[in-house]
Amino acid sequence: MPIFQVIDLATMKEENKFYFYRDLENLQREPHEIHVQFEDHLLVSEEVYSRHILCSHCVRYRRLCFPLESAPSDVDVDSFIDVYKECPCAFDRTHGSSMAMLFTCHVGYGRTTLGMVMGSLVLAHHNGFNSIVSKSQRKSSGEENTCTAIQRLLSLIPDGQNIKHQVDAVIDLCGELYHLHGEISAAKHLLEGTTFDQKVDGKNAQEMLYKRCCHFLQRYLFLICFNSYLTEQFSQRFLKPFSKWKRQHPEIVRLLHNVHHPNFHAPMDLILTDRQFMVADVYIGLDVMSSQMDVRVPNFRKLNLKGFSVYGMAQPARDGVTKISNYLLSKKQGHSFVVLVNLRNDVAVECDGKTYSVRDSTLLDEPVIHPGLSKEELEEKEETLTKIIKTNKILTYNELSAEPVEQEFSSVLTPSELADNQKLQTLDMQYYRVPLQYDTTPTEQDFDDLMTVIRKHGFSEEYERNKTAIVYYCRTGKSRTTLALAVTGLVMCHLRGFPKGSNIGEQERVSCPNAQYTKGDFMIVQKLVRILPNGQQVKREVDFVLDECFETMSPMHFHIREVIFVTYNKIIKAKSEAEKQQLRRQSLDALERYIYLILFNMYLRYDKKIKWQRSFSQWMREVAVNAGVFELLDNLAFYDFEKVPTLFKTMNERWSNRSQPIPFAGEFK
Repeated sequence: MPIFQVIDLATMKEENKFYFYRDLENLQREPHEIHVQFEDHLLVSEEVYSRHILCSHCVRYRRLCFPLESAPSDVDVDSFIDVYKECPCAFDRTHGSSMAMLFTCHVGYGRTTLGMVMGSLVLAHHNGFNSIVSKSQRKSSGEENTCTAIQRLLSLIPDGQNIKHQVDAVIDLCGELYHLHGEISAAKHLLEGTTFDQKVDGKNAQEMLYKRCCHFLQRYLFLICFNSYLTEQFSQRFLKPFSKWKRQHPEIVRLLHNVHHPNFHAPMDLILTDRQFMVADVYIGLDVMSSQMDVRVPNFRKLNLKGFSVYGMAQPARDGVTKISNYLLSKKQGHSFVVLVNLRNDVAVECDGKTYSVRDSTLLDEPVIHPGLSKEELEEKEETLTKIIKTNKILTYNELSAEPVEQEFSSVLTPSELADNQKLQTLDMQYYRVPLQYDTTPTEQDFDDLMTVIRKHGFSEEYERNKTAIVYYCRTGKSRTTLALAVTGLVMCHLRGFPKGSNIGEQERVSCPNAQYTKGDFMIVQKLVRILPNGQQVKREVDFVLDECFETMSPMHFHIREVIFVTYNKIIKAKSEAEKQQLRRQSLDALERYIYLILFNMYLRYDKKIKWQRSFSQWMREVAVNAGVFELLDNLAFYDFEKVPTLFKTMNERWSNRSQPIPFAGEFK
């Protein structure tokens, strides 16, 4: 509270008294009173320290607003490093003086210890880790935290195990009152001991403890990242601030802000309770392309580029896989090989000729997604699910508008088994799984995974002779499938040359309200285009392929570029602030997805001469970073319409909390 407000409160009555509490746990002698009349009677912490600094030239003060449990903000980390750099002996080991750091917080517990660990890590890079590691070996309990997120982070940073070992050693030395590993373990133990409906002070206990576990884990992951940053930048005297270093490692940003999914390690037998249900994938109104009658699969279509054998569809059942295979391998279509690519990142199975996905009882409209899981991990979950379904009666929704019914199934197959069964009839077929998250920007690794499939089959002589058909599918055959069609179309155009319509002056005129936004000419997109070599042509090529994708799927009313402005326009009619925020995020996600397609096309142009031997992820780290691409992505907004950008303009905010709003289940690991 500002000083003037305290004085106003104190002088409301003639006594000029201000009341405060010293001990919130023992209220018998509380509150205390103090007489306040003039500003001189009160000092804020800033004034106390500033006055001391005036008399002591070797003292520096900085206020860092660390959160109670999670990781500090990038701004505070940069501020901490700036204070360190001001010290004359910061980088000079021969300097006669040494540095001391003093951290304080409310009770000198969690946040103070976090500061101590950060300070010790910096000083260890100055003085060496030998003494710290040797002391830690005598003191450490040997307890290791093996959360999945930790293992993934270690795979992303150079010399990850050693970086973590150094952090653990410092945590041990600073952990007399507050030991981060102990806090994580204690929170996990409490979380796994609570029930789904347990309440504490009217709030869901499991939800509170789950958030605490995530916050503690995020703090630990941050310390590993911070030490990795110090390892790289200390010898360069912090040429890059931490915020810039982190921005240039987008895979680390995503991991730090999505440390755990509430159903990441949930048991598949939750479908035997009222927590989760099996819901049919096909629903009334799904098949807007009217392909169900012909090929037994909703939304089947072909990319509208002559000579390009690339198709998309919704999730097929066994009769759909057979029908599609027979159709593509028929003499009329002329293909001799079919590549089936599954883009789903949720758990789905086919039961007696109908596909189902697992849904949480609190969010029946969407399948339970598993961001970050590999195809092997997803298939393992699906295999476990099939075993459960085969031996139990399952409550299923065939239509969400109706009540669930209890069913027994005689035949249950995973998507992989569907493809394997078809291979027995159709030897000339290959199945892949590239899990993509629904309606969000694909990661750099997602582009690489798609590129792996395209390189294997799209670069072959069989494809050149139009003999190989590549078929993508997701649950509805809409967003993720269209993205994969666009990516494949761009790659194929670079191999064979772009058809007429992709060059300057060859585009059709668009005469409709807000045509420039329909064409994707937002200020932020134009800024990107201007920093890319031949940027306008790069964008034109993307627009050409997106328009051709839309040409054969116009009944869907889904165009990857046009959906940006359509989604943003819905904000005006939103009925609540929460709905507005959701639409702001969705529109920025769509804008970011479009920008990533432009960047991917730039990569295809740039590395064409070396036949794309370098991955898109590498290209983003080694080439795009120098053009300031990540600075642009960290300031993403609709500057055309907004004077003040939303919080979602930053990568941190936009990529954080991508988990579904569903209750925690299973183990936290």
